[in-house]
Amino acid sequence: MPNTDKIAYLLVIVFVLDALVGSYAVLRAPYPAFVNLGSPAAYLNIYIHVPVAMISYVLYTGAFIAAILYLAKHRERYDRYVYAFTLVATLYAAYVLVSGSIWAHESWGSYWNWDPRETGVLLLFLAYLVYFALRSSIADPDRRPVVSATYAIAAYAMVPISYAAPRIASSSLHPTKALLQGFMEQPEVRAIFYTKVLLVLLIGLLAVKLYVDKEALSPRARRALKLSILVSVLVMLSIAGYLSAQYSGGKVTRVYAVFGSPSDAKLLVKMGNEFTNITIAENLSKYVVEGRIALVGHVVKLVGLQDHAAKKLEVLVPSCVILDFIFYALFISGLGYTLLRRETSIGEEEL
Repeated sequence: MPNTDKIAYLLVIVFVLDALVGSYAVLRAPYPAFVNLGSPAAYLNIYIHVPVAMISYVLYTGAFIAAILYLAKHRERYDRYVYAFTLVATLYAAYVLVSGSIWAHESWGSYWNWDPRETGVLLLFLAYLVYFALRSSIADPDRRPVVSATYAIAAYAMVPISYAAPRIASSSLHPTKALLQGFMEQPEVRAIFYTKVLLVLLIGLLAVKLYVDKEALSPRARRALKLSILVSVLVMLSIAGYLSAQYSGGKVTRVYAVFGSPSDAKLLVKMGNEFTNITIAENLSKYVVEGRIALVGHVVKLVGLQDHAAKKLEVLVPSCVILDFIFYALFISGLGYTLLRRETSIGEEEL
């Protein structure tokens, strides 16, 4: 079996597993009970957005190392690795920017806030877009890889700057490890999160390897890869559709405060442009965490609402998580499309 086919079949498995783990995460994974801003359930994005952000740094590091190796040894294969690592990492970074802005709108009230991490990732993304513009502007095939590798090494300076920005800035809205320390230490959280990190890493590394290899995929392997991408995307879009459907059948609002006991609770919510108290007939003891009813910030559906009283409520997955999952499905489809076109991409205009 050709090496490219082996890589493709591994990607088939990893794509499907990634879709299943991601779907489980947005449906069943834990999230913090209390957060300072936005919906606590918005932190389900930790399982989607954060692994891609982390691995984008790993992939850019791969491009940096490959660029050094190319300048040291002048082997064409290292040049292909620089290009492939940069291409896949920049696709990752594009998703990180989009998903991060959607999450920011939920938690911070605006899609863009010039937060140090947001700004750092944007500058990182732009710096590596210049790599592609620079590479395509050089007609000389001998000079092109040298200049491109040199620029890739220089652009890597943005990686540690982007990573460290929230830690060295005087203020940052971006969630920190210290803020989520207790939550991230939970065994179930760690199991889901690090499984997702591993799968996203494998997708990135296998995608790079497949893109670099000049050997064509067999028709069977190509069909299997296409099918796995299609299945993965359809699974994720189906889950997003299911979560979206839960918004129907009741009044959707956000909880701003909770008063009373679990058996006789009142919620401060917003109806139109006005705040109002809603009495909940349902016993809310299942939402009690550390002696408090953990509903503040949540997007909820009030069922059987009449005269400022509701029979029960349902906590909904906020729209930012649903949108991020949709964009993640689009990201996977875009990455898959890039890989399926690699036979015509490698060895022609770019390399």
